[in-house]
Amino acid sequence: MGKSDIEIAVLRHRKARIRELRHMQLLHDATISPPEEINYMERRIYMVATEGNIEAFDELLALGTAVPVLTDITPQGNTIVHLAAIYGHFRLLEHIINHERVVFRNFDPIPNYYQSLLLRPNANGDLPLHVAAAAGHAPAVIRLINYLNQLPRGMQIFLREGRQVEVGDVWVVQNNGGNTALHLALKANHQDVALRLAEVDPRVSFVPNEERASPLYMAAEAGDVLLVARMLISPVPRYEGKSVMHAAIKSKNIEILNLLLVPIRQNLINSRDEEKRSVLSYAASIGYDEGVERLLQEFSNIAYVKDPDGFFPIHSACRRGHMGALQAILQSCPDTIELLNLQGQNVLHVAAECGKNEVVKYILGNEKYANLINQKDHKGNTPLHLATMFWYPMIVHILTQDERVNLGEQNKLGFTALDAAEEWMDLNPTFRERLTWMALVCVGTPRALKLMPYDSFLAPGPQEGIIQSNEMPSAKKYKDRVNTLLLLAILVATVAFSAAFSVTKVPEGETHWYKVFVVS
Repeated sequence: MGKSDIEIAVLRHRKARIRELRHMQLLHDATISPPEEINYMERRIYMVATEGNIEAFDELLALGTAVPVLTDITPQGNTIVHLAAIYGHFRLLEHIINHERVVFRNFDPIPNYYQSLLLRPNANGDLPLHVAAAAGHAPAVIRLINYLNQLPRGMQIFLREGRQVEVGDVWVVQNNGGNTALHLALKANHQDVALRLAEVDPRVSFVPNEERASPLYMAAEAGDVLLVARMLISPVPRYEGKSVMHAAIKSKNIEILNLLLVPIRQNLINSRDEEKRSVLSYAASIGYDEGVERLLQEFSNIAYVKDPDGFFPIHSACRRGHMGALQAILQSCPDTIELLNLQGQNVLHVAAECGKNEVVKYILGNEKYANLINQKDHKGNTPLHLATMFWYPMIVHILTQDERVNLGEQNKLGFTALDAAEEWMDLNPTFRERLTWMALVCVGTPRALKLMPYDSFLAPGPQEGIIQSNEMPSAKKYKDRVNTLLLLAILVATVAFSAAFSVTKVPEGETHWYKVFVVS
């Protein structure tokens, strides 16, 4: 059987693609120069460095140039000083550097072209200071700092890709990932090392890495009050990269937040995070109630700052169901209850759409917020419409039990809440969809649409299991069932939550059934 037109076209395309790839490979191979010969470190040198054996190091030196102790590197580009720093052998580190000094004692001053072992980067762009900081070896870091401070200020550091910096800038040298030695110490949670490095050069605390995180940001995020306080002493603060204010909010550390809210740093209140959220919106969204109160105490006007998604801080609190943050905002700025997002939704709309029961109850329980109950958004939807369309039966139940809720309100499509449920409900509805619909029916929610007679959907003739009635099922029929199902749903959710945090004692020899229980 012959090939179809499609098969032929695909085969022709693949052959052409293969020819193109082969041609590109040939061009690439022609431009590659022969690999440079690299002297990888001998095993005995490697063992000396990793074990910190000073006597063995001296024995290797006694062999003369037959064993190039100072010049060989590992496959990752690590020198013997890198290895001593990684493993924390600070006495061997001192011994190696002192030997290097003896070798070049005849040079006074040391020529700028000489690259000290202290300044040689490995394949990742790490200097010995980087690897010592990452490993958290404080004695090694202290000695490296002392030796680096003794080098001539004009000496050049030859970095990857032909870059050069002076020794005086060694503290802000970044590896291939954009990390300084201080970044690496913070990533590994070595506070003592981080404090040492932050004191050497105030600039390094404000250098962002490739992830746009400065050491100051990382310290604030970790909730390290001592380190943040030390970094902020800097006479040359540059708040670049990720917002340090958001980091303080994330750590939920009020001491760090207070350090950042002093008058000389007031401009930080206007910071935005990667999602362009304001400081207050972020605090409200994570439920940091104390932070929300503190921010509003200093800058109440930020409650009226809108995020790019159209949400104000009060909406962020409602969306996440954080009652404390909501109440703090309303206490400081009562009129924020009137704020609408880009969809024209008030806080009750947002809470209903996001399924936040407690927020809905709180708003309904305050008579002064009664005007929100039947308010419509830009599409004409009331909070009841949204709770219905997003299938939150408990909120539908809460709203429909409030006699102030107008069950017959129509949106711009001409739908009541019941119409909306029947418009979007699947023919084989889920439990939540079915329960939402029943919650609407049981309170007599009207329809705006004129429906066909109920009996027109019944099959003719007596059939087992089919209701033989010409009457629409009554609201009374569903009321008790809805209450029972809602109670059941709450119980199931409560039991499931409790089970997730309960450790079952497993009888000896019954581990198989325990595994079945956990998986289920």
